[in-house]
Amino acid sequence: MLDLYQKHFVDKQDERLGLFALMAEHYPTHSALYAGSFTHVTPAFVFPNTCFVDMDKRAARFFADPAVLDLVRDHKTYTEEPVVHFHHGDYAKGFEEDEEAFDLLISQYAGFVSQGCKGYLKRDGYLLANNSHGDAGMAFIDPDYQLVAVINRRGEKFSLSEKDLDAYFIPKKDIEITREYLESIGRGVGYTKSAFSYVFKRVA
Repeated sequence: MLDLYQKHFVDKQDERLGLFALMAEHYPTHSALYAGSFTHVTPAFVFPNTCFVDMDKRAARFFADPAVLDLVRDHKTYTEEPVVHFHHGDYAKGFEEDEEAFDLLISQYAGFVSQGCKGYLKRDGYLLANNSHGDAGMAFIDPDYQLVAVINRRGEKFSLSEKDLDAYFIPKKDIEITREYLESIGRGVGYTKSAFSYVFKRVA
C-alpha cells in the first residue's frame, strides 16, 4: 500500500515535509489531527501523535498496513515511538477522539475542516489551512480563530511570516464574504494577496 503515498505525494514532489517541520519549529505541537488526509502520512514524520481521517477506502487500507508505521519510524524527526491513528469516515460527522485533544488541526484540500473538526482542537491550539476549498477564508471570518501567520512556498522550501497580516483576506471583488457564501461556492475566493497556507490560533 505504500505505493499510494509514493504515487500521490513523493512522485509529485508534494510531501510538504518542510511545511510541517516549519509548524513544529514555530509552535509547540505534539499531537496533530489531519482531516481529509487521504494517504498523506508526512505529518507523522514530524509530530509524535497523529490522527488521520478520510472517507476513501484506499486510505483505510493504507493506514491498516503495518508497513506504514515502519515508514514513519524510518523517517521520524523525534525520539519517541510514533502513535498513528486512522478513522475511516466523514470527518464532518464526527469520530471517536476526545474534545480539545490536539495541538494542531491540518486542513489541506478537504473542505471546511476548520468548522467540522474545531471541537477536537485545543483552545490556544493551531489550525494550518490552505484556501483551495475556502477553508482559510472560512477560518478568517470565524471569531473562534485568529490569523497569526502566513506560509509561502517555493518548491520544497517554506517560509513563515507573522508580519503585515492585515494585507491578507481582502477580496478582489466587492463581495461580502460570509459562511453561507463560502459554503455555497465550495472553493476559495480571490484575494488581493494570498499565501500557500495560513496559520490560525483557536482563541475561543
